[in-house]
Amino acid sequence: MRILLVGALSWNPERIRSLAEQGHRLWGLWSRSMGWDQGPYAALDDCVQTITLDDAARTIAEQRIECVYSLFQVYDAPLWAARSAGVEHDVWTLLRALLAERACGTIDVPIVFHWGFDVHNLDGAVVRALDGQIFCNVEQWIHWTTPQSEGGRGLELFDSCDVIAFLDGDRPKLEFMNDDFSERLSAQTGEIHTVCVGRPFNIDSLALARRGIHLHVYGNGFDDVSRMIVRDIGRHGSRRDLRRVREFVHLHPSLQPTGRSWADVRAAKSQWVREFSQYDAGWSYVGVPYPWWKALEDRSAIPNRLSTYMLAGLPVISDRRPGCYRYDELTRLDINIDLADSDYEALHARLAAEAARPDKRANALDSRFDYSFDASIEALLGILELTRKRYLDRPLVERRLGTADDDAPLIYLSWSDAARATPSRARRLTARIRAETIGRHVERRTRRLSRDLFRPSESWTSTSEDGGTAR
Repeated sequence: MRILLVGALSWNPERIRSLAEQGHRLWGLWSRSMGWDQGPYAALDDCVQTITLDDAARTIAEQRIECVYSLFQVYDAPLWAARSAGVEHDVWTLLRALLAERACGTIDVPIVFHWGFDVHNLDGAVVRALDGQIFCNVEQWIHWTTPQSEGGRGLELFDSCDVIAFLDGDRPKLEFMNDDFSERLSAQTGEIHTVCVGRPFNIDSLALARRGIHLHVYGNGFDDVSRMIVRDIGRHGSRRDLRRVREFVHLHPSLQPTGRSWADVRAAKSQWVREFSQYDAGWSYVGVPYPWWKALEDRSAIPNRLSTYMLAGLPVISDRRPGCYRYDELTRLDINIDLADSDYEALHARLAAEAARPDKRANALDSRFDYSFDASIEALLGILELTRKRYLDRPLVERRLGTADDDAPLIYLSWSDAARATPSRARRLTARIRAETIGRHVERRTRRLSRDLFRPSESWTSTSEDGGTAR
């Protein structure tokens, strides 16, 4: 297919190379987003042709582009990174412009949106005009369409859409699921070693340390994970506890390169199996990551780290949350290791049993190729082709309908419900979110505690992103 990608590509943008490697031709029209998410993407320079909004309609017409595929996360303006070359507009401005060109007859192409989990706002008029909608999971669709009186968002934007589908669209590229496995650290040390890739939501590092469970945290390069870890230690731990936490909690450099060339990304992510397979289990979210999430929103959370753990053949630790995608998916795959009722002693017993007889690891290894982006390409293309067929089956006059309510305000979701008031309100809200994320400790005290806890330690080593040794 000839596809115009519109939006931002989330944590694994290089996955799009797999589409090009299968012979599909790709163009990219990138939107404003957060720093880790926003294009342009150096890793795609040789397989995706980046265009600007001014070039979009002409490119679609001249290159006979068959489908506009818009994705993925949508963040509010106060969180955006600085403008970069050719990246000037939010995704709704881009899609409104394309819909206007379609209404004028300049272009004749279907538009599909693939929703990631982090969607802070929607342009209702644009969403109603879309020809296909792909939700990251069924739980997201339930959250958005359930009446507000029943805990949902009550959005009535999707009923008229010809194609509704469900697909996790941001998984690692298949080539990174190599066989470069490491011996588990527990086999060498006799102690349990767990890993958290990304933000360590509600993991009780003090409880882990007291029970002899190691926690290795690989940050994402944007959040200060050390401050998240020490949030409660200062309140609840003694000096002896702090020393023990330092012995059992280890911070690693990120292996998640952003804004890097394909050679750099390939060098970093080819290490993922070797790096992460040395651990006994990975950590999903524990509890509700953010206090403003409502129950149905929490159920739809889809941690990107799950596919990373699957890549390395790891079972996954989660608290028991039946009805939540992130827990039900683990039980479906039979790779879950449950943290029940915050009982870390029982967790240690489950991890030790798995280390002695790694049945859950075997299940993860059996399913890991199915968790690559490449394994989802056939389903994705099927959705795009079905949307195109149904679009072309409609009369031309229906295909040229534009957006109504051109001046309608955005519909705000999640933390940004209050951000629509004024920019200053949004800035204050962003500051409050940051405070809640890292805890309410005094900044200076938190920094000092982080430095004291995470001085270089001799208790472990790991290969860093540039091939050196990080401690």
